[in-house]
Amino acid sequence: MSININSVEYEIIKQLGGGGYGKVNLVLNKSDNKNYALKEIPIKDETKENIEKIKKEAEILSKFNHKNIVKYYASFELEDKFYILMEYCDGKDINYIINKHKKKSELIEEKLIYYIIYQICLGIKEIHNKQVIHRDLKPENIFMNKNNEIKIGDFGISKELNSYKKYTKTNKKQGTLYYTSPEILNEGIYNDKADIWSLGCIIYELFHLSTHFLDNMMQDIKQIDNQIYNQKWQDLIDSLLQIDYNNRPDINYIVDFISCDELKKIDNNDDSNKNSNEINNNVYNLDKKVKIKKIIRKLNKAEINEITRLGNLKRIRSKYKSI
Repeated sequence: MSININSVEYEIIKQLGGGGYGKVNLVLNKSDNKNYALKEIPIKDETKENIEKIKKEAEILSKFNHKNIVKYYASFELEDKFYILMEYCDGKDINYIINKHKKKSELIEEKLIYYIIYQICLGIKEIHNKQVIHRDLKPENIFMNKNNEIKIGDFGISKELNSYKKYTKTNKKQGTLYYTSPEILNEGIYNDKADIWSLGCIIYELFHLSTHFLDNMMQDIKQIDNQIYNQKWQDLIDSLLQIDYNNRPDINYIVDFISCDELKKIDNNDDSNKNSNEINNNVYNLDKKVKIKKIIRKLNKAEINEITRLGNLKRIRSKYKSI
């Protein structure tokens, strides 16, 4: 199936995701032979007010031109559907990385955590500078492309503030429970510090491979292992997960905090390409190890002994082409 956008034909390759809002497809631009993400939202039975809210996502996304935010290209209506054409993030989301490490019971390397958090914070800084609250920051909405750049996406329930209005009121719960701030859950007054709570939950999960919630209830903040990680991360988490949003720091303070010499030396490799390759290999090798485990379950004893003798991923893959 193909869709024409401004006389350019886009071929639908596959569905990337879906939910109550509609779906997101991977599409190929026949003109430049590049891939894009195309969000498709049915509007046939929606009220005029809801349609305006749906279109607001495109309007907000169009405000940004930042390397750590998914890029907006166009939006349009066609056959009772509203479409948003966006940058395609050809890597994995952060939730994928967390789950892969969780399956292996293997903590995420501190350098990778630093790399992820720093870029998320730069993206949030741009969002807040444009007087926008994302309201749905979570690992599934933060992507890493194949160049290992972090991209914040899905602005479907974002809120735009007037420059003179720093606070807003909600009459319904917004976002995802495990990452939604207490003030929004309580349907009270909130501001951009709601995103800071969500950031705290994401950072917490990167270190613990589990959420700050237990059976839908907030649990006590577990301490990170200071034998493995710098203790300053715990100080940051404690400051972000403050129930009273007035006690949470703003994003400018957080960026400065993460940029301090003590944490910055964690990511002390000045060769950004080499650093990106290391991160990519970490995720790639994790994928391969999980796949190897699944294949080994199907092998006989003689084949398992042979794999044990071969010993490393490269030699195993050279012999077992399916891995």
